[in-house]
Amino acid sequence: MPHHRFSAAAALLALAALACTGQAVAARADNAQPTTVDADSLRYDDLKQTSIFTGNVVLTKGSLILRSDRLELREDAEGYQYGVATANSGKLVNVRQRREGTNEYIEGVAERVEYDGRNELIHFISRAVVKRLACEQMVDEVRGQRVTYNQRTETYTATGGPQAPTANRRVRTIIQPRGEAASGTPAPAAGCPPTSGKASK
Repeated sequence: MPHHRFSAAAALLALAALACTGQAVAARADNAQPTTVDADSLRYDDLKQTSIFTGNVVLTKGSLILRSDRLELREDAEGYQYGVATANSGKLVNVRQRREGTNEYIEGVAERVEYDGRNELIHFISRAVVKRLACEQMVDEVRGQRVTYNQRTETYTATGGPQAPTANRRVRTIIQPRGEAASGTPAPAAGCPPTSGKASK
């Protein structure tokens, strides 16, 4: 499975990718933040160092917010965390994280989300849709059966299959025009311009 770097070049290639600029995709500072989980119930296994949260689960770690119906969270001997989040039938797990030093967010949904803290990987599995938002406007979107983020190397993979949310079961990418290509005028250098339309969610 080829890996694609988050960069402006990805947009030019029009590959199954989210086009991003050179800064880190996820807020690296989030890794040093404490993990807070709210849920309707908790079952903790001290021997296995595993916590199972159920019912309106909301995990917060810095700018990272994960919402699901069930979350199994474990920690290894070195303190790295691993999580498996799932949603009830007909629903999706939702993840949102801010890109460090920008007004951009990465948002993703899937029936199942797996997090590997040691390797800084987030796997969106089954009906996966991942978007990049700039000032709450959708910039890029990729759909597939599975989309995997590598937060450390700023790379990802996307694959199609029977659980892809596309009619042809293939990976699909939507890349919005920006700046002069979109409006005929240069985009602002920094910050968010006043919004005149609806924000993309």
